[in-house]
Amino acid sequence: MHMKYIREKVAFIEGLVEGLELDLTTKEGKVLDRIIDVLGDMTDALEGLAEAQDELEDYAEMIDDDLTELEEFILDEDWDEEYDDFDDVDFDDDDDYYEVVCPKCGTVYITDFEAFDDDEVFCPECGEQFHLEEKVVEELTHGEGCQCGHHHE
Repeated sequence: MHMKYIREKVAFIEGLVEGLELDLTTKEGKVLDRIIDVLGDMTDALEGLAEAQDELEDYAEMIDDDLTELEEFILDEDWDEEYDDFDDVDFDDDDDYYEVVCPKCGTVYITDFEAFDDDEVFCPECGEQFHLEEKVVEELTHGEGCQCGHHHE
């Protein structure tokens, strides 16, 4: 339903009430006058909502267009060639960062080996101090497939 139609209907009702030539100082006249005022206010509010809705639709369309452009850019076949320089970046694989799960709160976080005090770990979320299992400590210190000569299970 268009706002113009609603505004015309409210104006029509207002005209009917004026045509009745009611005394607006009586109880009935005051009620009808207030109803017409409220209908006018409601029409104004609905028009404001309709305008806001139109603006939101335009904004959503702009976001959709931007996302489409971004998707096309990311999926562009030439993208790999344009950004091959990332392959040359030296990421130090020797950094000892590990994923640890707190047994109390379940928080998963990444930490480096220096953060371990022997096999004691502190959860940054809940503060719980816990010990890593011996198998985990060996894996962290020696890595999977270690050839150090020690027996690892």
